[in-house]
Amino acid sequence: MAEFNNCLVEAIYEGLHVLGDIAREALCNHLERELQIKREGIPEKLEAFHKALEEIMGAASRVVEKLIAINLYRKLDLNFTEHGGWTLIDYVDEARKATGGE
Repeated sequence: MAEFNNCLVEAIYEGLHVLGDIAREALCNHLERELQIKREGIPEKLEAFHKALEEIMGAASRVVEKLIAINLYRKLDLNFTEHGGWTLIDYVDEARKATGGE
């Protein structure tokens, strides 16, 4: 489980890199200050992370979440298949089941 969560945190930060360093740091600071979500705690608070991304980024959050999912699947040696309407939560749930990381 710890290995899966480490991969997820790494995938999130790699996916957020698309925002640029300043925007990524601002988002991370907001998550930590306003929502008490620290970097290592994101896997346990994935729903809150997802909602925060949606509130802050609107529709663009889907693109970032897809990048995060692609990174996660790559790290876990899984084949990524895009599913219309899926959120990061759906992709993470599927990856957990596929790897036994529940």
